[in-house]
Amino acid sequence: MRVAAYTLGCKVNQYDTNAMMELLLDAGFEQVSFEEEADVYLINTCTVTNMADKKSRNMIRRIHSKHPRAVICVCGCLSQRDSEGIAAMEGVSAVVGTEDRKNIVAVIDACLSGGGKACGVREIDSGEAFEELSVRTSGELERGYIKIQEGCNNFCSYCIIPYVRGRVRSRARKSIVQEACALVKAGVKEIVLTGIHISSYGQENGESLIGMLRDLNGVEGIGRIRLGSLEPHILEKPFLEELHGLEKICPHFHVSLQSGCDSVLARMNRKYSAEQFAQYIENIREIYQNPAVTTDVITGFPGETEEDFEETLQFVERIGFSRIHVFPYSEREGTPAAGMDGSVPMQLRRERANRLIDLAKGMEKEYTAQFLGTVQEVLLEQNVDGCAEGYTDRYLRVRAQGVPGTLEKVLLSRYEDGILYGERRGSK
Repeated sequence: MRVAAYTLGCKVNQYDTNAMMELLLDAGFEQVSFEEEADVYLINTCTVTNMADKKSRNMIRRIHSKHPRAVICVCGCLSQRDSEGIAAMEGVSAVVGTEDRKNIVAVIDACLSGGGKACGVREIDSGEAFEELSVRTSGELERGYIKIQEGCNNFCSYCIIPYVRGRVRSRARKSIVQEACALVKAGVKEIVLTGIHISSYGQENGESLIGMLRDLNGVEGIGRIRLGSLEPHILEKPFLEELHGLEKICPHFHVSLQSGCDSVLARMNRKYSAEQFAQYIENIREIYQNPAVTTDVITGFPGETEEDFEETLQFVERIGFSRIHVFPYSEREGTPAAGMDGSVPMQLRRERANRLIDLAKGMEKEYTAQFLGTVQEVLLEQNVDGCAEGYTDRYLRVRAQGVPGTLEKVLLSRYEDGILYGERRGSK
């Protein structure tokens, strides 16, 4: 039987898709491209915004229209949030939420044998254990993702994710290390740790993030370990000092800000002030030399005035991020923010986003230019325009001569349109 998969949303969703596909391949299914004809189509959905819902449903309709006799299995966050609505869609054969994905083979086999529509969605219990899924290979040749935890306890007022992913559940350290070893054996050079809220790793079972990172740092063959998005509160000096002692950890910190205005942060139910956030970033810079600090910012959150937004602009400029992901606020039904007063017109949200993006581009260029004339290690990933392209440990995009899949030392000599260019100075 031929199976194809399509993922909407985040890297965690992509990991979940890869893990389910490995279970199907182990059961004898043959994977084909999503654009090819298949017996089964697996669609892993996202529900972080209304637009994500729309894209997920449109993909289901498109596949059913193109392949009306195929089994369509819909899973992921939208399935968890609206299982009945998804199950009622024409062409949907099975619905799986954000748990019980380990049963994907049995669910699809039941559909193929004519057992009728299957719905494997249930409410996630607060005492749920981490669902053990794993991958032995990476979707990328050089970089492998490992999911270390599931769920979130923060309940930010704009976010639906705790309602569809459940509370924090952490993966066992031994399991994480085993997966890292399998990825290294498959040729992966860089491990990226992902999850819904990785800063909370171990908080429910007595494990510690730094202890797990120490275990990973000792795995032979890993060239780099890159952390996913972090919450500010974890960036206390003792944690950072221990982290700095682990030589494989990339000096790249993605720390979600969301707003530089205290009143907006309070309405978002973010658990820090702008000044506290600034201190956490100062802690990083006191311990790491020239680290990359990237972030997320939402513009036009309910009640955000022009003065609030100007405060955010000034704060962002003061911090000096190396990159910013900017999102105009999008209402998400079922969250507290969706019912808040002071809605900002969408056009104004987008205008503010564009102003912030312009500022961010200047900061990114300023940060990147500091590395001109230096030799940096680059993990080359793909061939582009006669060069190999990849990223430094600070996630700076570089093009140079070389072979994808190798770690190369590169002398950086030119910066143009967001890309550094350089010359090889030898392999690691």
